[in-house]
Order: sequence, then structure tokens, then C-alpha cells
Amino acid sequence: MMYVMHKHTDEELVELTKGGDDDAFTILVNRHVDHIYNFVRQYAKEKEDADDITQETFLKAWKHIKSFKKDKKFTTWLFTIARNSALDNIKKRRAFSFSVMDSHNSEDDAGFADTLKDQEPLAPEIFEDKETAAELTKAMDTLPPDWKAVLVMHYTDDMTFEEIAVVLSKPMNTVKSWHHRAIIKIREILTLHHNN
Repeated sequence: MMYVMHKHTDEELVELTKGGDDDAFTILVNRHVDHIYNFVRQYAKEKEDADDITQETFLKAWKHIKSFKKDKKFTTWLFTIARNSALDNIKKRRAFSFSVMDSHNSEDDAGFADTLKDQEPLAPEIFEDKETAAELTKAMDTLPPDWKAVLVMHYTDDMTFEEIAVVLSKPMNTVKSWHHRAIIKIREILTLHHNN
């Protein structure tokens, strides 16, 4: 039965879970646990925190699975829960200054970077290339958490800007702006590193 269920879509597995099938939810967890962990790692500085947030995300998803609406996309719903859980964790620990995050969140802040023409997107391979992985990780660490989250969702989880906007509860233009600025910043750092 478990083998057959692996062929189901996320949304079909949700409906099976709603009907009391725990195996269906186990498949959902196994299917998405790595993606959620990588996503929350952009907000959590410590591995243990990321583990806790990931676990909490799936616990909340299981508790509230009946509230999931059929016409929605499961991954968008799940990532939204993960982000809210990550932000709750930050608030509890007060280890992160929200003023830092908010300074990058203003929708009215059309900085110099936003007036430039669209940047070439980062090639998805850059996230898989072992040679640039360490450099990319260092570059990503200089970005605000939401900017990093946009890159992870877009390039490693293949989410559209529209889906990311739902997860982050931000207008799509803001998400595109964060993506644009993040790419500029990463390109600057990687170029600087290669020139040294």
C-alpha cells in the first residue's frame, strides 16, 4: 500500500490523511522534510533550532491538515507554516534583531538596485556545484533571512514568485525585488572572491 501511495500527488495524500490514513502523511513528511529543513535553515542559525522548527512544522501540518483546502497547493501551505514557525522561534529566542529584517522589508524602498534592468537569474546548477558550494554558502550568509529564503524556494524547490509571495505574505513585487537584490549581492561576492 505504501508503495502505491508514493505515486499519489501531495494533494491526494492530504485527502487520504484527512480520511485517517497515517501512512499517507508519513509519505508527505518523507517527501518534503529535506526541503523544509533547508528552508528553515535560512532563518535558524543553529542546526538544533532548524531541527526543532522542521519537526514543529510537520506537527502543525498534521494537527491542521483538515483546514487544508483542496484548491490550494500543499507545498505553499507547508512552507507558510514553516516560515511562521521559524519566525516564532526567532521571537522566542530574541537572538535576531527584527529591525535588521524590517530594514529590508519596506515595499516603498525602491533602492538603486531595483532601478537596474533585471539580473540574469542564477543557474540552478550553482546550488549543486560542489566547488562553488562553500563560496555560495558564505555569500548567502550575508543576506537577510527572507532574501535567502526566496533563493532557496525559487532555485532548489522550483517555486514560482507567486507561490513564494504567498509563503512570505508579501506582494509579488517585493519578492521579485528581494530576489533581484539577492542576486546582485551574491554576484558581487562571488566575483570578488574569484578575482582575489
